[in-house]
Amino acid sequence: MLGLSMLAVAATGQAQGPRRLNPMIALHEKGLPVLGITHPAIVVGGRGTPTPAPAPPSLMEAARETVAYKFSDFAYDNYSAANAERFLGYMAAMLAAGGSMSSHAFISKIPIVHADPDAATARIVEQLNAGHAGIIMQEVESADEVRTALAAMRFKSRGGTRPDEGIGLAAAYWGLSEAQYREKADPWPLNKNGELVLWAIVESKKGIANVREIAAVPGLTVVTVGAGTLGGVFSTTGADGQRLRDQAGFDAGVAGILAACKEFKVPCSYPANNPAEIEKLMAQGFSVFTMQARNGAGFEAIATGRRLSGRPVPAGF
Repeated sequence: MLGLSMLAVAATGQAQGPRRLNPMIALHEKGLPVLGITHPAIVVGGRGTPTPAPAPPSLMEAARETVAYKFSDFAYDNYSAANAERFLGYMAAMLAAGGSMSSHAFISKIPIVHADPDAATARIVEQLNAGHAGIIMQEVESADEVRTALAAMRFKSRGGTRPDEGIGLAAAYWGLSEAQYREKADPWPLNKNGELVLWAIVESKKGIANVREIAAVPGLTVVTVGAGTLGGVFSTTGADGQRLRDQAGFDAGVAGILAACKEFKVPCSYPANNPAEIEKLMAQGFSVFTMQARNGAGFEAIATGRRLSGRPVPAGF
């Protein structure tokens, strides 16, 4: 009887799969929408900033604000070479404020791979070592770019190019030892037990033409419609100097991206910043959303997405 009981427990454990650290993957596995929002400002704004510039925001205050909001599935950040030191300080503050990978997963863009592969792969290592849960590729135009990014995300011990050292902060934010982190920090769904995600933004005519081969790459987690950039791609300047949008071409491009996502069973993302957009896009089949404005409309959009997918909604929404 004891042996049968142990087998039953083992079978149950296999059916449930690993306990997820990455909240995005946990939702993908259940077929539920993923809803994220940008984190609070940690640097002073760019152009238009008054002179002398105001003092930078408090990293601890930003971390506490981030940790206090518990209804987004990830935090989008604008990590760059210019703000890398501030971001590392912010992540240390997140740890001190009680944040973790499982409660507040971070994701950010990298440089365009086909424009500068070395810069892109170096940034992948930087961002993952800072504790990110995944990366977002910009202007993806081929399957090879996706494979390059996947290799940079994987440790050398797994056949990738990512160095094994320099992972102390990432391991701490994930709540793991460095050895445990090396075991878990691998792309999903390429590794079913992995905890890293990879998004590819399609935002050019070449990318649209190759979107099926892009979406078919094993290990790609999400395909994103680069709607803002595509709006410019499908526009021309008329004789009067006014911009003319090829709406039919734009719509066909978006439809092609969504169709590829559905064909290869890859979640598809589209920009959304208010409840009406969330409701419309979810009905069309989009399931991953980033609210890039941390404001009332963004919080309401997340609440709407959670409500439509049967998840708990914040009080007051």
